[in-house]
Amino acid sequence: MSERRPELRIGDRERDAVASALQDAMAEGRLTMEEMQERLDAALQARTYADLDALVADLPIDPPSAALTSPRPSDPRLLRAPGSSVEDRLVLDAGWSSVTREGRWEIPPFVRINGAVGSVRLDCLQATTRSDIIDIEVIGNAGSITIVVPQDWSANLDRLSAGWGSAKSKVAAQPSRGAPLLVLHGAMGWGSLVVRHANWFDRRRLRKQGILLDPPRRPELGR
Repeated sequence: MSERRPELRIGDRERDAVASALQDAMAEGRLTMEEMQERLDAALQARTYADLDALVADLPIDPPSAALTSPRPSDPRLLRAPGSSVEDRLVLDAGWSSVTREGRWEIPPFVRINGAVGSVRLDCLQATTRSDIIDIEVIGNAGSITIVVPQDWSANLDRLSAGWGSAKSKVAAQPSRGAPLLVLHGAMGWGSLVVRHANWFDRRRLRKQGILLDPPRRPELGR
């Protein structure tokens, strides 16, 4: 077995994996929002495995540098961050509880959201993406799903069946130049879904972190 060597350089895949683990830790109540945000900022600046190891040292997960001495998985999809292909979507499953993705993170091109009987909040206000189109498969069940997007992002719900539930978009259906389009498809079941821009509470929360969003558009476009 080779030496771990935590001084080795990392790439975006390792940073993204730690960012995902930190967000999961906050959702589980292991970190406060402030602690998660501070560690996410550090993860974005990390250069070595040692930098990332320090960010998860008090969490019940393997340190990132452990991958250096672990056998490489036979499935090449496991070497990529989830969401890079339609066969391996980033999954946000509420179960009986709640799942939140927010802060600085990169939203992949393929996502699956399952509201189950809980709630899912997909906050893209500080997110980045490399994709012009973000394919979101929705399984509403009886849960609630909220997607918050920046002013220039858009969403198309034409392929999403509301069923006995509800699905509403309060954002433009056509993207601005250079901005991504969220294409939602699937079925809501008994659940509810809303896609919207930042509200007063979102702006107030971010202002406390020193983050100012673009002013809201008037009038607000909707579906």
